[in-house]
Amino acid sequence: MLAINITWDQVSQLLVIGVINGAAYGVLGVGFAIILGVTGRFHFAFGFTYALAAYGIFWASARAGMPYVIAVIFGVLVCIIAGVGMERFGYRSLAKRAGPAALLAVFVASLGLAIAGENVIRLTFSSAAQQIEGATGLRTAIHWGPTSFRWLDVWQVVSGLVLVVILTLVLTYTGLGRAIKATRGNPEMARIIGIKPNRIYIVCFAIGSLFAGVAAYWYGAKYSVQADMGFKPVIFAFVIGFLAGTASSPIRIFTVGIIVSIIEQLSSLFLEVRWTQLVVFVILVVYLGALSIEPRKIYAAIRHPSMFASKG
Repeated sequence: MLAINITWDQVSQLLVIGVINGAAYGVLGVGFAIILGVTGRFHFAFGFTYALAAYGIFWASARAGMPYVIAVIFGVLVCIIAGVGMERFGYRSLAKRAGPAALLAVFVASLGLAIAGENVIRLTFSSAAQQIEGATGLRTAIHWGPTSFRWLDVWQVVSGLVLVVILTLVLTYTGLGRAIKATRGNPEMARIIGIKPNRIYIVCFAIGSLFAGVAAYWYGAKYSVQADMGFKPVIFAFVIGFLAGTASSPIRIFTVGIIVSIIEQLSSLFLEVRWTQLVVFVILVVYLGALSIEPRKIYAAIRHPSMFASKG
């Protein structure tokens, strides 16, 4: 149903939420894009490593008694180790044996890892949602004009932007960045000039998993951790990465994440909340449809409409 009254207070609050959620979408999109774009691995288990990071933080703080900051670092490191391990001991050998069918083989294996991993988490921690305790100051509410948010939201946006800017600088101005770009462009040529693609793949999985781990912390600290919490993020990461382009600058991918999130939030002015996430997939479908249209045909149809008129 269409909303009858739309106020600036509503719009401003939705814009703020859009930027906050968009920072998470953007960071996940950057992490997924650098893995898929450089290695060619459709890492669906990205969602499992995301959940694993959140549960690592929960376990370290609630059960192992680690200080809050150490627990967060521990959870993110668990995510990185898991992601790198999947590439080093799973995807690499599988892709080598599968040959031309490597993309499909890795996707199927990754899907299996995601399902198995989710069930291992359920068996270990139960299916009930768990709460990450600590850092209560980050949950303090901030009221800015008609909008409300928390300090955790501020740090989410700021830390996400910092991560993306650092990665952009690394890709642009360092030897590692040039090696990553060369491997993404042509792994065989990169090997000829002395770059080792397998090492670059490991680095990309580490970077992508780092981004996933940070985003998982944000979500777990604000809401709760659940075994299936990684499914939706990996879908959104794929959509954002695909819309922006996996070879695009991290800043562009991050920006696309924020834009898509703002559109999603503003759509709640006209749609029920349960339908707003569908808007993201509508954007993807429209984008795919636009890619399938040849601009030259559109131009010709505008200039010479009689050429496309039916004869009869």
